[in-house]
Amino acid sequence: MTTKTKKESSPDEEGVKRHRVQLDFSPEAYERLNRIRTRSDAATSAEVVRNALRLYDWFLEQTSKGAKFQIMDNGDVKEI
Repeated sequence: MTTKTKKESSPDEEGVKRHRVQLDFSPEAYERLNRIRTRSDAATSAEVVRNALRLYDWFLEQTSKGAKFQIMDNGDVKEI
């Protein structure tokens, strides 16, 4: 995946400054993006990416504080 950014930004309808980012996905990553968009009922691919960034940011913040994450699968607890 590669990214390109434009230097300019423009305000949206609410006057919030936005930055446009162009992403190039492999076919597999693009399929994953669309699959997540469908499963999450996201209105746009941008919404999926924003939600993913928010979750990843939270995850990194928690792990930097020493938090541990576990998944329970069929009664088995696995640390991730």
